[in-house]
Amino acid sequence: MASTIPNFKNQLADRFLEDLENDRLILPSLPDVAMRVARVLDNGVSDADSIAEVIKTDPAITIKLIKAANSAMYGRCLPVETCAAAVVRLGSALTHKLVLSLSMRELFTTESPLLQQRMKALWKHSTEIGAICFVLARRDTRFNPEQAMLVGLLHDIGVVAVLNYIDKFPVEVTQPEAIDDAVSALRARTSSMILEKWRFPSEFTVAAFEAEDWMRDTGGIPDYCDLLVTAQLHSLLGMNRAQLTPMINETTAYTRLDLGDLMPDSSLKFREDEREKIGQAESLLNI
Repeated sequence: MASTIPNFKNQLADRFLEDLENDRLILPSLPDVAMRVARVLDNGVSDADSIAEVIKTDPAITIKLIKAANSAMYGRCLPVETCAAAVVRLGSALTHKLVLSLSMRELFTTESPLLQQRMKALWKHSTEIGAICFVLARRDTRFNPEQAMLVGLLHDIGVVAVLNYIDKFPVEVTQPEAIDDAVSALRARTSSMILEKWRFPSEFTVAAFEAEDWMRDTGGIPDYCDLLVTAQLHSLLGMNRAQLTPMINETTAYTRLDLGDLMPDSSLKFREDEREKIGQAESLLNI
């Protein structure tokens, strides 16, 4: 068995990249409701009723958006009860970002019992990083918090395609080490390609491609990838993998951002209200 694993790793990566380059790979599609909302906004529609009518074609997202508008992050004294009222409260730009975020959960699925646990772990990681990015962007006001959350949520979207592709291979060779190596080799390129296919702005594709380039130094002003790198390094503290990564204060990303002090263990120093906001953001993404 040991001799088959390296062969599997090479075969998977080679076949995946060949299919990717020749447009034979079935990549995840942007959820329909997100595409429709984007199309309406691109056409200059801004009134809440029209935007709400588009969102209501997806009842599940409608319910989630109303819950989001009433959540601790955006709620006020009086709860909203309709989709249009939720859009009014949130505004069209924030509504669009939240519809994108709330609709992504449906993509993190697989029909393979073998890979279901990995897909759940991927979603958990993505929502955690998205939530931390959200709070970091609230500290450094040069960034939009909801945009930062979406960057964090989508940085590993390519892994969804990789895991579903792995399901085509024989069970006897889909060993954990082989899957880890394949994901590591294919994650960055596939994630950035999917986001480019979805016509996301360059800050998304760059962040996905360079998400694990821990010592990246692009010069100039900080970008969303700096937030993403910092969020990931914070999340890795205390884990085995942290031994292979730099400390947060050793990175250019941290020095370029305005994030405040670090704890003695070089983790980000979150106030109690910020830890609460991280939990609220994760809960929002899991409505």
